[in-house]
Amino acid sequence: MIPARNIKDVTIREYNPREMIVEEGASFKRFFVILHGNVEILQNRKSIRVLKDGDVFGLENYFLKRNYTTSAVTITKSRIAAYHADMVREIIFDRPQLTEQILSSLMLQLEQTTQVAEENIPLENVVDINEKIFQDGEIIIHEGSEDDCIFRLVKSQYGLKVTKGDVEIGIINKPGEYFGEMSAILKEKRTATVSSIGRSVVQVFSGDNLNEILELYPHLSKVIIDTLAKRLSEANKKLASDQSQPQ
Repeated sequence: MIPARNIKDVTIREYNPREMIVEEGASFKRFFVILHGNVEILQNRKSIRVLKDGDVFGLENYFLKRNYTTSAVTITKSRIAAYHADMVREIIFDRPQLTEQILSSLMLQLEQTTQVAEENIPLENVVDINEKIFQDGEIIIHEGSEDDCIFRLVKSQYGLKVTKGDVEIGIINKPGEYFGEMSAILKEKRTATVSSIGRSVVQVFSGDNLNEILELYPHLSKVIIDTLAKRLSEANKKLASDQSQPQ
């Protein structure tokens, strides 16, 4: 459960059953966390899903910079925390446990609402994709560079090396894995360098229509969130391991 009382700029409110929390068309400036209770999400008055304790809703509106396209109504007596959307960056970078909870909730919701058929629609029909070949040592992403592309590993002899400064911080070696998505979504400079170990084939997705891609193909959102969750878990393990080492 997100400890809302420990984070500034949060409003906590008690709701009675069948009370409106947020309505379609409302500003995207807030997202919500269910501290206790059950909430129904509706679009055009049709039920989409039911959320429970710990679930998060409204974040997609912030990332797409659109007013709410859904409404949220309590089913049972509920306690809801409302966060300013600007706090997302603080949570992502400074509060990994809260980030993990948010990612978990979003992944479960995407699994509930994404149709299996959607996963078989070729993205090439609507997304500008280039497939590039990189030789050994060739750099795919430069730390500090500015662009809005998302990358997907097709195949590689030995994987892709991820470095920050002169320190290696990871390896990308699973075909189908996406990378570079965080900088593209947050519109920030690249935080690491990615280079090829041996020969690699990589797909490059133009980020010009990123919002449309994520809205039309929520399974891609799930893949990206899943990737982030796995990296977060690995980073948490590494941090715990480093802290356990004698100084």
